[in-house]
Amino acid sequence: RTMNERIAVVVNSAKLDKSTRHKLRAALADHDMGESPWYSIERGSDAAKAASKAIKRGAQTVIVCGGDGTVRAASEAIAQSDASLAVIPSGTANLFATGLHLPTDPHDVIAAVVSGRTMSIDSATCNGRAFNVMAGSGFDAAMIAGAENGKTRWGTLAYVKSGIHEACKREPFHATVTVDDQAVFEGLATCVLVANIGSLKAGVDALPDASPTDDRLDLAVLTAAGAKQWAGVMVSALRGRQQFSDHAHLSQGTTISATFNSKHRFELDGGCKGRAKSLEFQVKPSSLRVCS
Repeated sequence: RTMNERIAVVVNSAKLDKSTRHKLRAALADHDMGESPWYSIERGSDAAKAASKAIKRGAQTVIVCGGDGTVRAASEAIAQSDASLAVIPSGTANLFATGLHLPTDPHDVIAAVVSGRTMSIDSATCNGRAFNVMAGSGFDAAMIAGAENGKTRWGTLAYVKSGIHEACKREPFHATVTVDDQAVFEGLATCVLVANIGSLKAGVDALPDASPTDDRLDLAVLTAAGAKQWAGVMVSALRGRQQFSDHAHLSQGTTISATFNSKHRFELDGGCKGRAKSLEFQVKPSSLRVCS
């Protein structure tokens, strides 16, 4: 197979600006890959179908251009194949690329694809749906939902504004959480967060021990209520001392189960996916090969 036949590009048209698109086209042409198949999508969730189609047509590497939601959807198909994932981050948060320290410039990404450098990482599922960075319910899901309408205009500030709003109004809910079939929490919580990659923006590690290569998922059950307690949690996170917070209960395992007293909104890699009364998380060790 020629390089053109081994490579496919999945582009979220809503996320890719003209400059990045031009750089990507130029980088592909520089490496004689200008004729590689190009799949344009309008929604991040459509990336799974596009990546699956590309792999069935022979792609060995799928270059995904978009935010964390686009990467998450594409990885659902890629993780079930022998293909590799390359990422050109063009969303609001881009926690996947940041957490793995991946190249971000299109020329550097294509150079990594050509070199064949890859690393195998764990992925995970929540109620059978893939995620790579974080998933959860409560505060984080409500904050993401609240930022949805403003993130295109305000970017990260939309999450900050929504987070402050949720910290002031979020009511605790009853949660029962088990890790590898052992009960680790039962009581009132405001957030249940599970991470494969624990890094947030600006070098903050929400779950500092989370690693995408340790065959485990990291859990944080947060009980903070009100602006003062949430501020305390945030300060602990900034200092990397979450384990000493009275409002953060941390654990690790391969399977995590969370059951709530009623249905709550949940999110996967920064995208809200509906409401559920229970969430079942499972790690998929070394299931995703990423160009690095």
